[in-house]
Amino acid sequence: MRMKRLLALLTLMAISLRVMAADNRFNLATQQDFGAKTGFILDFENTTNSTGVCPLSSLRLICGFGDGQNNYFMALTPKWEYGVNYMALMKVGANGESIRLQDDQGRVVAENEQAGSLKPTIGPLLVSDTPSWAQAPAEYHFVQTSLKVVSSSGRSLICHFTESRLSPILWLFAPPPSRSYPWVTNPGDTLTIEAGFKIVQNPDLRSSAPVIDKYGQVIQANWNGKIKSDAQLKQAVAHERAILKKWGADKDEDAYGGWLKAGWKEKPTGFYRVVKHNGKWWLITPLGHPCFYTGICSAPSTTWETTPITGREYLFADLPPKTGLFAAAWSKNQWGINDGTEYCAFQTANLIREYGSKWNDASINLLVKRIQAWRFCGLGKWCGPTRNLPYSPVLYRWDVPSLAGHPDIFDPSVQAKFRASLERQILPERNNPCVVGWSLGNEYDEIIQPSEIQSILKMPATVPAKKALVDYDIDTLHHGDLNQAAEGLGVQGASTREELETAECNPNAKDLEALREFYADRYYGFIYKTIKSIDPNHLYLGFWIVPGWWVNATDWSLIAKHCDVIGYDRYASVFADSMVQGLFKSAGKPVLCGEFSFPPTFNGTRGFGVYPTNAVDARDSGAKYVQWIKDAANNPYCVGCYWFEYRDEPVTGRGPGHGPDLIYGEHYAFGFVDVTDQPRYSLIEQARAINAEASAIRNR
Repeated sequence: MRMKRLLALLTLMAISLRVMAADNRFNLATQQDFGAKTGFILDFENTTNSTGVCPLSSLRLICGFGDGQNNYFMALTPKWEYGVNYMALMKVGANGESIRLQDDQGRVVAENEQAGSLKPTIGPLLVSDTPSWAQAPAEYHFVQTSLKVVSSSGRSLICHFTESRLSPILWLFAPPPSRSYPWVTNPGDTLTIEAGFKIVQNPDLRSSAPVIDKYGQVIQANWNGKIKSDAQLKQAVAHERAILKKWGADKDEDAYGGWLKAGWKEKPTGFYRVVKHNGKWWLITPLGHPCFYTGICSAPSTTWETTPITGREYLFADLPPKTGLFAAAWSKNQWGINDGTEYCAFQTANLIREYGSKWNDASINLLVKRIQAWRFCGLGKWCGPTRNLPYSPVLYRWDVPSLAGHPDIFDPSVQAKFRASLERQILPERNNPCVVGWSLGNEYDEIIQPSEIQSILKMPATVPAKKALVDYDIDTLHHGDLNQAAEGLGVQGASTREELETAECNPNAKDLEALREFYADRYYGFIYKTIKSIDPNHLYLGFWIVPGWWVNATDWSLIAKHCDVIGYDRYASVFADSMVQGLFKSAGKPVLCGEFSFPPTFNGTRGFGVYPTNAVDARDSGAKYVQWIKDAANNPYCVGCYWFEYRDEPVTGRGPGHGPDLIYGEHYAFGFVDVTDQPRYSLIEQARAINAEASAIRNR
């Protein structure tokens, strides 16, 4: 998922961490709008030292408030001690602010006060919160043990915490999820805040290792159903077989997810297509039946996800052999990086333990039964042809030369290479009815950036894209007026077209954006026309644009012109807010959500990361899945949704990277199944029920 984006971010982070300090913060109780200079804050703040770690000696307890004109802050910097149960007592309101810090014997460790008048802000109260942008490495972590907030107008809030029982090792994997509470501070209120906490020294990884067992689970974590023996793995297989037999396959759908009880049908064409029926867009299966498509991404994932091993072998208690059957669990040079890093797929080793020499066929056969029993229509993105399951292949352009981020589609030789690449990928599946639709690239990678246009405009006139951009600026933006074009392109002294085409241009903001949109329009148009000329029967879904993660909203309308269905990704708490619904309406086309997810955090008890759209546990994840599918099925534009993804990511991260660190890359519990191939039944049972009902909901 998003490989190039991840690599770019990791490179940028690595460079940044070498040259500048980073923040580590933790909110005990904060309701603040820093920009508006309102609200209050009670948090810890620290900055990394020359070794790249935040030391305990420079830790500050910050309290502050805004009066609408300015922000005011105080800092307490006592000699902190590990394991002490501290209590921060804060008062803030119309008469200023005071803070007193006590230890577990009730002794005052530090105190301070300042004058002023709090101006309240609107928004949630953040508690036990580690901001995602302020998680720099530290010698310690915080455990909040209590919180009581009382306002002079009579409101109160008491929070209970259980995270203090977590093993310190688990805090190294990720902080427990933040808490957010609705809270209203009236003008003139005085707030009394009592926040209990302790500071715990982070354990040394090497002295605490190993931390990962032979099955890919955190050793120091415990939960019901954790696999602790090969016998358990095989028992779980038998248990699931009985459940799948009981559930069976759906009798109300055709082989492609089409609903047989809709009461209406379209002409079968042998391929998926879209129609509008009673004011709603519908996906029509190859057999002609209407379908609200539910799918799951990244399946069967028998040898992916992988985690890097090189440089941190000490973390793992029992790595699988590199020879014989278990050699399939090992790989090198993932993510297109040829650095010799070895990766291990623990789920592969677990599948071998479960099924022996026929592990791959057995796991794929099981996937088919699961998809049918879980009442999904088929697969989603990041999947290949798998038996007769429908799927949505993502095309790539890695073998097409890029100019400044994307191919020069004004260059006939590049066009030919691009077409040849697409033919190699499409032609083997051109007649496959299981292909829901083609897409190319993914998310932000396919957005044309202003920096690309600026780079191209500094290239020689022999570059076709450079000439096309300058000519468009002259002929279309400035209607042939060379003087105006020269001004728009930031070129002085040019009086002819040739001089403008050969000059190093530095366009103003207006011309730059117009040229960016021109390039994007031609780029998306070339891809769409080329794919449809190779394969006129299958749908084209675009590049999975992410609403809001673009240069501006024009990017939505640009891709909407050049696809049959707008494929988009959306990680959010609600299916469609007013912004997203406005985008749907503006395009007037069917849409398909290619990725959404609510991975459980398990409150930090299993070592997974905290994704922005997280759930507490698998049951909560299922409830959020149900609401998302209900809302999507009721939306007149949406024809389907894909959950990301089939299997969990490794708790030590999926990479890329190598070395001594605990986590490289993402490590979220996205899966319907875990690393030991155990289904999350409390998620699946809810998903299964709403999947079976989704087309009926849409047909009402």
